[in-house]
Amino acid sequence: MDGFKRFLKARTGWSFKVKGTYVKSEGKGQTIELVCEDPTIHSVQICGKVQNPKTYPISKKYQKPETLREHGHLRPRTNLIGGVARVRNALAFATHIFFQARGYLYVHTPIITASDCEGAGEMFQVTTILPEPNTPFNPKQIP
Repeated sequence: MDGFKRFLKARTGWSFKVKGTYVKSEGKGQTIELVCEDPTIHSVQICGKVQNPKTYPISKKYQKPETLREHGHLRPRTNLIGGVARVRNALAFATHIFFQARGYLYVHTPIITASDCEGAGEMFQVTTILPEPNTPFNPKQIP
């Protein structure tokens, strides 16, 4: 690949955009690997670099939760948070597929809560408008 030597200088925190082909790995400790050898269809681009690696807050070693709380925008780059995000994605996807296959429709409904946040509780009021359970509904009864 063109410019492969510049990728060998990559450090923790750099981000890449990679287009390649997954193949079965012959190495130990991994099942698949990404191959980028055909310049007509494969590419590797550097999207971002860390300006000063010595001050970059996340290293290759384990990160304490306190460190991650201080640098929330970097949390997805850790193995823990990335793994949790992948599991949540897979579970949400499977749930949607399960219900979609059975004819259900996914609808975002408004949340009705007793909490009054920034005046939102004053926008509408939820009440029982029927005085008795078996009385037919009459819109004129609404105060």
